[in-house]
Amino acid sequence: LVASLPAEAAENRLVDFELEDQFGNVHRRADVEGTIVLFIGSDKGGSSFNGLWGRAIRKALEDHPRYGQITQLAYSDLRGVPFFLKSTIRSKFPENPDRWVLMDWKGVLAKTYAFERKNSNILVFDSTGQLMQHASGREPDERKLDETVAILGALLDESDPGDP
Repeated sequence: LVASLPAEAAENRLVDFELEDQFGNVHRRADVEGTIVLFIGSDKGGSSFNGLWGRAIRKALEDHPRYGQITQLAYSDLRGVPFFLKSTIRSKFPENPDRWVLMDWKGVLAKTYAFERKNSNILVFDSTGQLMQHASGREPDERKLDETVAILGALLDESDPGDP
């Protein structure tokens, strides 16, 4: 598998994280350990593209018999938001509990993985936490989408057939 990582990315493993979603629920790395992890996230400037990427990836892979082994995490880089606007910003996120988003007020993950600003950033980690791909862009382009789907498909094909 070929990973397309930005030159400045310092981390190639899933770092330990503990972030709240817009409902105040805490999500940790430990919650996703042992699964294939798909992060899709951005700052405000790229937020309108995250859903496009998520839907395109899901459409391409949803018929895979092990698609359910992918843990998809929606992520928002909120660094720079003044503390007094946090509740206002939180209220602008989806109200459906099934559509939670990791809220990173310090931008720790975005800085760690050198997120491209004003773009959707797509990170794929294998079940051991190894970063397999970092793609970024606005609307999904065919090449990047095909690479992402190929990597995820290969990881699913490699997973234990006895897993659900």
